[in-house]
Amino acid sequence: MNLRPAVPAPPTLARPAADGPGRILVALDSGSGEAGPILDADPRAAALLGTDPAELVGLPLAALAPSGHAGSVSRLLLGVALSRPADQPGTGTGTGTAVAGPPATRSPLLLRTGGEDVLCLVSARPVDGPDGRPAALVELEPSSCADSDSWAMLHAMAALRGESVWAYDEEHDRFWWVENSLEHNGHRGAGELPLQDVLDQLHPDDTAHVEDAFWALRRGEREVVSICFRYPDGEGGYRALHSVSRIMRIGFGGTRRIVGSTADRTDAAAHERAVAREHTRQSRLVRELAAAFVGAETEEELTDAILHKVAPAFAGTGTLLAFVENERLRVTFGEGIDPAMARSLHGMSLDSPKPLAHAIRTGRTEVIGSREAYRASWPKAHGLLDATTAQSFLMVPFAAERGRPLGGWVITYDAPHRVTEQEGTLLGVIAELAGQAWERIRLSTARLELAGALQRDMLPAELPAIEGFEIAARYLPANEGLEVGGDWYDVIALPDGSVACIIGDVQGHNIQAAALMGQVRTAMHAYAWEDPSPDRVLERTNELMLQMGAAGFATCLYALLDPLGRVVSARAGHVMPVLCTTTGTSAPETPGGLPLGVQNGTRYPLAEGRLGQGETLALLTDGLVEGPRLSLDDGTALVCRTLEESRGAPVEEIADALMSCAGATRHDDDRAVLVVRRAPAA
Repeated sequence: MNLRPAVPAPPTLARPAADGPGRILVALDSGSGEAGPILDADPRAAALLGTDPAELVGLPLAALAPSGHAGSVSRLLLGVALSRPADQPGTGTGTGTAVAGPPATRSPLLLRTGGEDVLCLVSARPVDGPDGRPAALVELEPSSCADSDSWAMLHAMAALRGESVWAYDEEHDRFWWVENSLEHNGHRGAGELPLQDVLDQLHPDDTAHVEDAFWALRRGEREVVSICFRYPDGEGGYRALHSVSRIMRIGFGGTRRIVGSTADRTDAAAHERAVAREHTRQSRLVRELAAAFVGAETEEELTDAILHKVAPAFAGTGTLLAFVENERLRVTFGEGIDPAMARSLHGMSLDSPKPLAHAIRTGRTEVIGSREAYRASWPKAHGLLDATTAQSFLMVPFAAERGRPLGGWVITYDAPHRVTEQEGTLLGVIAELAGQAWERIRLSTARLELAGALQRDMLPAELPAIEGFEIAARYLPANEGLEVGGDWYDVIALPDGSVACIIGDVQGHNIQAAALMGQVRTAMHAYAWEDPSPDRVLERTNELMLQMGAAGFATCLYALLDPLGRVVSARAGHVMPVLCTTTGTSAPETPGGLPLGVQNGTRYPLAEGRLGQGETLALLTDGLVEGPRLSLDDGTALVCRTLEESRGAPVEEIADALMSCAGATRHDDDRAVLVVRRAPAA
């Protein structure tokens, strides 16, 4: 379909000289003076423009200019139309005859020819077109003449840099954009303007620093000024522009002018803002990730941080995590990871010729920018690509000592991804923190397991079953980690049917305290078999601790119960027992001696009582009754109420209820309770 406008048959242009200008005849609207289509073009013009003359006919002349320069062509023709005398009739010859009037307008223009932009000198003058209609004869000069070389160079450099050129005449207070320079805003039609008129159009926030820049030049304070500002785009918004300017004189004795060039940085500024926002977002996420790694105390916390924070921090779509166990990978994954991909990696040998195993084994991050790159680099590992639609992968190992691989993670992307230098640096830092966190967690876990095993070994594996008594015990350590408690309990079934119930607390919450507790418990167990009298057992244990040079001391309560309900007890600085009888529940005051391991020759007076059938005796440590939020008296009263309320429950439930009292103390101490109830009558 031919979309060119229908025009009358064009006149025939005279045959041009081989080295002369190329000529184009362009119609002008007789009413508005606006440019119409090309009526004719001679072979010389077509040759200069790298096309056939017939291809030019019917096109608007502005179509020969590259994007952004069409206005320059239109203004040239508009100037020709306006220069035509209003009372000058056409000759009617239709041969491109020149009319009387001003001389030809001559200007540099940027035109598109042969697939490239060419800056050339163009002149135009009014002529008669077909049937006497107004037209313009445009001549394309094949080369720049001497007096136009400076203009040509100026325009060429401006065009290359995508800039417009402007000048300000201080003497006459006139600011103007150089005719036909590159357009990137809609303000040039105003012609010469006072400087203040230009400044008034700036974004209000930019006016002051632009004014300051002009005055710095005018006062000679700066030789060159480079400034950014915002200027109206003609559509209600602003363009981001950047200008470089300096002050000079044009010719000896010429007027002083500020000259400059302006480039449109709207797209670049928007891109920079987007990059800055992304950088800020990524920096925040990386800081959060680093903090999560530093604060992680368990495998679950580290796993949660990696699966939920790594991919967002590095603009990925999903994260898969692998720990090394027995030379194989144990895999877990988060959202954005295909389960089939996780299955393909779980249980993989560390020696497998696959990228994740290779990254963990060598300690070097594998960057796989596309699926094609994966196929090319890992021809024996295409199973992973079959299990996922991800387009690119980052496989990052935990930083670890050489020869001790710990694991790593995979970040997937739904589009090809290139790792920037900044990302590479951040990945190295994060891998270092992750490796340190995992090493710390592994060591802490091993210590916890050791502490737990030690704690279990220090306490009875199970309580003996003693006829006529119901017995239950509970113990909770002070804190997590290696703060092994010094609290202990023991129940010893004696040959005569009696039962020795012991509860104590060694000073400290560490391995040394636990070891001392084990020694004390073992010694008391042995002494009780020889002579179960509470005072003698405590005295001998005290002497033993002093002979050993024990670094700490211990409190203890020893109660000996016989089958008939007689109770004999002795205390070494320990809290009172709680007794629940048919008449009520209380903590009767009994005499006691100093803690064990404090002073030679300490005596421990005996206290005697009776435990009737169905009545209960509770031995406990101070972690249940005393703390920052609870005094000893108030804590003891709470335990008494709790025991009274649960008197009819099984002893296991009573022990649980008493342990719950520890919450009221707000004390991070270990606690233990030993509950003994004499069986009720049949």
